[in-house]
Amino acid sequence: MRTVGHSPSSDVPDLVEPETVTPAPRRRGAVILLGVVAVVVAAVWVSKVTEGSLRKVPGTTRLTGPAKTFTLDDVRSGRPAVSLQALRGRPVVLNFFASWCEPCTREMPGLQAVAERYRGRVQFVGVTFNDSRDNARKALERAGVTYPAGFDARSTLVDDYGVRGLPTTFFIGPDGNLIERKDGEFSEVQLRTVVDRLFGSAPAVASRSSASPSSPGASGSAARARPG
Repeated sequence: MRTVGHSPSSDVPDLVEPETVTPAPRRRGAVILLGVVAVVVAAVWVSKVTEGSLRKVPGTTRLTGPAKTFTLDDVRSGRPAVSLQALRGRPVVLNFFASWCEPCTREMPGLQAVAERYRGRVQFVGVTFNDSRDNARKALERAGVTYPAGFDARSTLVDDYGVRGLPTTFFIGPDGNLIERKDGEFSEVQLRTVVDRLFGSAPAVASRSSASPSSPGASGSAARARPG
């Protein structure tokens, strides 16, 4: 603060000259810094959310505990019984479906495509709910599904697994313990993303298609599902 001086003979006291109020440089700098920090934090948050949305499939839930074992007749007559216990030692993708469930039948070709992609490494299994054997069989045939599908005549497994709606898919580890579940329809890309994350990615399809007829597993490549 500056003062305006007068001569000693003057009876008028010194007066205070008003100063112009200007923003303090330090305050202005702090405001700019806070703005920059806010922008950086927002960018990091958007990046994390975007990355998470690409890796996390909506509707998936982590699970723990043993999967309920079962043995059911296959929907298609003449095929071996479907036994979860017999698959111990191999990862399993367990899908509950019904022929009258449109999302179920819509996702079937994608399930079949991913099942073929992981053939020999991950076992896909279907289980019916509240369906007739004939209708379930026709739905599987229309979608080109070849993996095992158990016919649950009494529809009791949905209670054992806590299924709340269809379709519902469970991921079971080689040790027989539940890992994750998905309530609702899967796209083929979503399903492949989850299987890759839980059980490791599969070899490129091109490398398998170039196998000679005498190669292991080549004889089972004839049945192909239409794209999902």
